[in-house]
Parts: sequence; structure tokens; C-alpha cells
Amino acid sequence: MKASTIAVPVLASLASASPVEPRQSCADIHIFGARETTAPAGYGTSEGLVNMVKQAYPGATSEAIDYPACGGQSQCGGISYDQSASQGTTAVVSAVTALNQQCPDTKIVLIGYSQGGQIVDNALCGGSGSTLTGAALDAVKAAVFMGDPHNNVGLPYNVGTCQAGGFAARPSGFQCSPASTSIIKSYCDSQDPYCCNGNDANHHQQYVSIYGSQALAFIKGLLDAA
Repeated sequence: MKASTIAVPVLASLASASPVEPRQSCADIHIFGARETTAPAGYGTSEGLVNMVKQAYPGATSEAIDYPACGGQSQCGGISYDQSASQGTTAVVSAVTALNQQCPDTKIVLIGYSQGGQIVDNALCGGSGSTLTGAALDAVKAAVFMGDPHNNVGLPYNVGTCQAGGFAARPSGFQCSPASTSIIKSYCDSQDPYCCNGNDANHHQQYVSIYGSQALAFIKGLLDAA
């Protein structure tokens, strides 16, 4: 969400990160969830979709990305939004790479909400520090961004009613690299003031409720084909 002191309410229940399991108990599917700005440590609003995937695939494991999720507010110790997003991007790349090294056959799903969507976006599509490459990138079978401030009109993976850009919009003509856009869906509606140019902050928290079933079907289609 926006790089300011504005705090968007967190409506989902929160869960703490769990450690990666040993190689001998690697799951077939592992989900990483990245929370929104100001949400306490855990999954934030992404938890709703993380749980939907886990319910669809019994035995799947999940882990919250550990990063500041700051918007420049004083309680973050002076960490700016951009610094937080940069640290978050590094955290996504590190977590996915470590999981892939430990569990090379595990299929990975990435789910990011708001700033969490931005850092997953960065890790897959570039724009802020390191990106996923090689076997770690290949292990990512599906990625969902919800309320991503990088949203801009015309991106091939866009879903929703937004016809503008978020406050950290990708430049016109941007092309995602190194990831394939076929594994990505990005959900944003026109009412949203963070991934679009609307004025309904509450709508920003509603993407799992509105698009969760659609996003799950997208993820399942990719996982089942992998």
C-alpha cells in the first residue's frame, strides 16, 4: 500500500512463519505468502488465499515471507517504504532459493498482497535488486499479486477493472523478466487507491473475497499441469 503513514486495516487472521522442513519430508507443493504494509509478522491478508491452496492440496506446506512491511511509519524504526520493499524482494529471492535447494522437486506458489505483491513482482519481474533465476525460478509454478502498487494498465497478467497505475506503477511498455508471464495473475480494481487511482481503501482489502476462487482455479490449473 501507499508509501506514507496511512495504515490500511488488516482484516485477515494472521499466522507466523514456519521453518522449511527437512529434505526427507519435502512437500509436493509449498506456498509462500507476503503480507501488506503495516500488517504484523505473518501472512496478512494473503493468508486467505494461502489457506485455500492448502485446502485444495492436502499435505501442501506454507511459509510467510519475513520482511519489514513498512510504509515509512515511525514504528518501523525509520525504514522507508522503498527500503522495506527492497528488503522484501531480497527476502523472497532468498526464501525461494533456499527452499528449492533443500527441496528441488517441490512446486512453489507465490502469493503477495499489496507491498507483498510488489516484492513478489520484483522477485519475478525485476525492478528492485535481485531476481529469481535458474532452478529456483523454474520451481515457481504460479504467482498471484493482489493490490500490487506496481500495477499498470496493459500488463498481460492483469485481472480486474483498473485502467490506470498504482502509486509505484511499472513504466509504460514494461515487460516482465526473467519470469514467464503465463505463471502470473495480478488483481486490481478501479476503486483501489494503492494499485490503481481510486478512493476506496477498504476495497484494497477485498481481493481474496472477490477473486479468491478465480485465483485458486488459476493456481490449480498450473500446478496440475506441472
